[in-house]
Amino acid sequence: MEFSEVNGLLHGGDYNADQWLDRPEILKEDIQLMKKAGVNVVTLGIFSWASLEPEEGVFTFEWLDQIMDSMYENGIYVILATPSAGKPPWMAKKYPEIMQTDRARVRHLYGRRKTQCNSSKVYQEKVRIIDEKLAARYAHHPALLMWHISNEVSGECHCSDCQENFRKWLKNKYGTIDNLNKQYCSKFWSHTYNDWSEIESPAPHGESAVHGLMLDYKRFSSDMLIRFVKMELDIVKKYNPDIPVTTNMYDVNCEVNYNRLADILDVTSWDSYPLWHCGTDKKSEWKKAVEAAFHFDFCRSLKHAPFVLMESTTSTNNHFEISKLKRPGMHMLSSMQAVACGSDSVMYFQWRQSLGAYEKFHSAVVSHNGSEDTRVFHDVVEVGEKVRSLFFIKNTKTWSDVAIIYDWENMRALYEQKNLRNHNQEYDVIMYEHYEAILKNYVSVDIIDQSADFSKYKLIIAPMLYMFKTGTQEKIKNYVEQGGNFVMTYYSGIVNENDLCFECWSPYGLNDVFGVKSEEIDSLCDDEYNQFTYNGKVYKAKFYCDLLNVCGAEVLSKYECDFYAGRPVLTKNNYKQGMAYYIACRSEKDFLYDFYHTLIDETGIRRIIDSPYVDSVMVKERADEESRYVFYMNFSVEQRTICGIQLAGYEVQLKKEKRILEK
Repeated sequence: MEFSEVNGLLHGGDYNADQWLDRPEILKEDIQLMKKAGVNVVTLGIFSWASLEPEEGVFTFEWLDQIMDSMYENGIYVILATPSAGKPPWMAKKYPEIMQTDRARVRHLYGRRKTQCNSSKVYQEKVRIIDEKLAARYAHHPALLMWHISNEVSGECHCSDCQENFRKWLKNKYGTIDNLNKQYCSKFWSHTYNDWSEIESPAPHGESAVHGLMLDYKRFSSDMLIRFVKMELDIVKKYNPDIPVTTNMYDVNCEVNYNRLADILDVTSWDSYPLWHCGTDKKSEWKKAVEAAFHFDFCRSLKHAPFVLMESTTSTNNHFEISKLKRPGMHMLSSMQAVACGSDSVMYFQWRQSLGAYEKFHSAVVSHNGSEDTRVFHDVVEVGEKVRSLFFIKNTKTWSDVAIIYDWENMRALYEQKNLRNHNQEYDVIMYEHYEAILKNYVSVDIIDQSADFSKYKLIIAPMLYMFKTGTQEKIKNYVEQGGNFVMTYYSGIVNENDLCFECWSPYGLNDVFGVKSEEIDSLCDDEYNQFTYNGKVYKAKFYCDLLNVCGAEVLSKYECDFYAGRPVLTKNNYKQGMAYYIACRSEKDFLYDFYHTLIDETGIRRIIDSPYVDSVMVKERADEESRYVFYMNFSVEQRTICGIQLAGYEVQLKKEKRILEK
């Protein structure tokens, strides 16, 4: 990500200037406050459609001209948004067909945001018109730093247009109705389709039992959202292809496959809103810190490049069940965590608090009192000073020898299938557990999907890879036989990309690689557990227990309870030049830490620092060709010491060292 105009990292946030057009003194005051806070960029126009086009065909850009000019004159750059996430009321009134239809086939009334159907030809045309006018007017404005397409793209529609588009999508994928029936196993319950017109999208009062169909509608909806973003992207790029384009992501478990979305973007960006200070452990924020870091590493890994923290909160977030204030020190710590994980920015929602409506109590840099003499404003000033001092971090990268496979389509398939724990499978939580174990070993890690290049990693971990897409088993086999180390877990290699079960032992096509065959899987109740011993220590097996048959693997540990006592729970298999490991159960976190600690040592994977895990201390690294920059972050309220460095509660320290390149 190259922003040569900006010397260093970005610092700023969403500026809803159109809410203050009747208060010109506020707009002038904001400029001065931005300078005091060290703001060098603002995001404009995300929800400004009603101010840009108050009536159909009537455009009022003069106010935006003034804001853009004022920003540039004061050394502040602009990330300009297309307004497609917030349509004006006149549009829905005149064109009700643009509104989204839910699964129950009920069309939404006007309200909230992102409730439009992005397949609507009318809506697409209205978006094209406003985007064309914005791009023609501002594509070469000296303040323009980047385009921001829409906002947190999401949404699933089931209107008649979407039904037709879905049928076309299915025809393109399967070719014939007979092939679709085969892939859906539609003879079950006599669900065989004779014509494409018989296919309806999933509905609570209709189809919900054909898992291939359920999964395909998720894919289709994702494709429609990505196509919509691409439409907007092409419009703004047409007027100045040199201006980079992004759209803000916010949740890996959403309606969009971010790995595919990232393919069309120049820059990835993330909205981060952890609920700090609300866990059971009042002395540590480690759990939330792990989840935040996972999302940052996910966003960074999408393009293996620095990303933009597009939104974060200066203090409280009014969306949560409990609106908790950030405690002293947390704003700096959480902001620096994003930078440590690869962000080239610290940005907020929002600059000035709204006076009314849904987010009027969502914290901002400037609160309702308008004063700079507040705790939050002082925190932001402090972060602004820190951001300016880290100019040398810009464009530095993270090098990882380890990757974890988090696959959006695999997740969607897991949540549709009926097996295991149907109401609490916790795929995300399981991912966090493996990720946390690598973090605690102070090793850099990428988050990838099945389509990624495996060859660049020394170790790949695939928790619960239930679905194998076409060619995945061959990729894994080739990776291991060429010297890679692969860890697979229970309930993997069960179905193909259409959620159709493989007719073989699982994991599909890899019994020789892992030296095991999975026969059954036991789902345990919350109050049940099995146990096993590894390296002399006893651990609990919970929730899921694969029952394995060995066909060549070395057994490292066995179940000790229930009728499958003596069956393998951990195996390794030397296959060609590499090693394949199979973890047959969901375990406690301490086992994962111990297991990966041993594996990292055996494979020679480089640690960021040579230290055992220190409670609540996270260590992250960015580097260029000559130097590496190590961030030590204490997510505890209590002092911690690591590698001779003393960290006060919620303190972050940065150490610059010479980078030693691996041979």
